[in-house]
Amino acid sequence: MVVAALTIGVGPAGLTRGGLAQVLEFRLPRLVLGIMAGGVLATAGAGLQGLLRNPLADPFTLGVASGAALGVSLVLVSGHGSSLLLPVGGFAGALAATFLVYLLARVRGRVTMTGLVLAGVIANFFFASLMMLIMILGRRTLGEAVYLTMGHLGVVVTHRSVWLLAGAGAAALAGCGWLLTQSRALDVMSLSEETARSLGVNTGRLTRQVFVVLSLAVGVVVSFTGAISFVGLVVPHLVRMLFGPMHRRVLPGSFLLGAGVLLVSDLVARNVVPGGLPLSVVTALVGVPFFVYLLRKRL
Repeated sequence: MVVAALTIGVGPAGLTRGGLAQVLEFRLPRLVLGIMAGGVLATAGAGLQGLLRNPLADPFTLGVASGAALGVSLVLVSGHGSSLLLPVGGFAGALAATFLVYLLARVRGRVTMTGLVLAGVIANFFFASLMMLIMILGRRTLGEAVYLTMGHLGVVVTHRSVWLLAGAGAAALAGCGWLLTQSRALDVMSLSEETARSLGVNTGRLTRQVFVVLSLAVGVVVSFTGAISFVGLVVPHLVRMLFGPMHRRVLPGSFLLGAGVLLVSDLVARNVVPGGLPLSVVTALVGVPFFVYLLRKRL
């Protein structure tokens, strides 16, 4: 709540009574988008870490966000940037990236932590390079390509696009709500796949369902904000330090803390330099050292 108030009240243009309506017209959609994006990405990271038993898993490190950005870029260069095809393209790209990384990392029926991270890094660079190539060949501006690669909340919401944003946001939030209903199954999966099977969990079906639902949620977010790094990696670990490993606490806690972290990052990004910075510039300054810490601790 404090960060939400700062998002409304703090900005390069200030907040004066005379220009209140104009300022709120831009900052309120930014606030809503920041809450949705940060919450969804952090919840998706918590779900992936529990499902795959990998503390380094999140939508960015596994290449899911880059795959979604690739799908969005294909829609943009086709000239349908303000249509329903935008979140559809993000969902398709995220889903394809998720299954591709999982298949690449699965060797002899097992998914190792090292294999998953390496497959995610490879997919991340490959999809990001393809996306940049498509944007340049499609005569889109370099700024659009950078923001799609590194994330931003400066979306201009019109009377036409507000309904698209509302519908897409509702779908993403519904996906997070469904994931919360699978908390007990994720608790068991985080122990081991064999233990989950012995307790009656259909691990194959649960994995497919989580992949599809999280691809939908992440694809929707990326279609509006671009690929934002490390929110889904750092936040779930902070929540586990505060509330323990049970997913019925980790998932809602990740949503709230993820929203707050992203809003703080946006405050820094748009007030440090004129015109603002891509969000991943700010989130990576915290996320990269945390990622290195986890890597050295776990591998």
